[in-house]
Amino acid sequence: MNLRLGSVVINCANIELMTAFWSQALNLRPGPLSEAKDFRVLGGAHVNLSLQLAGSPVSARDQMHLDLYAEDQAGDVARLIELGARLVRDHHDPADDYVVLQDPEDNQFCVCLVPPG
Repeated sequence: MNLRLGSVVINCANIELMTAFWSQALNLRPGPLSEAKDFRVLGGAHVNLSLQLAGSPVSARDQMHLDLYAEDQAGDVARLIELGARLVRDHHDPADDYVVLQDPEDNQFCVCLVPPG
């Protein structure tokens, strides 16, 4: 089987706001907007993130989220907050340490601590 993850897609109301946030947050290269100006791929070396303009209000936000792995969790959380993310909650457990944030359109995502080594 030759399936691979090509892109995670986030439905959004403001594609430019989300492009600015996610391209800076994950160091991705924004591709061109589709002809209909409703879809853009943010390209990376190992993964792509796609943004799709929603035709109606986005709902069921908790059905999809990203887990971002970080060796410097506190530093990365601080940087993401400076970019416009908001803190939802911390979960500090030696076996499962993560911080839940929201992007500028309230989509939740986790910053998970990856132990060194």
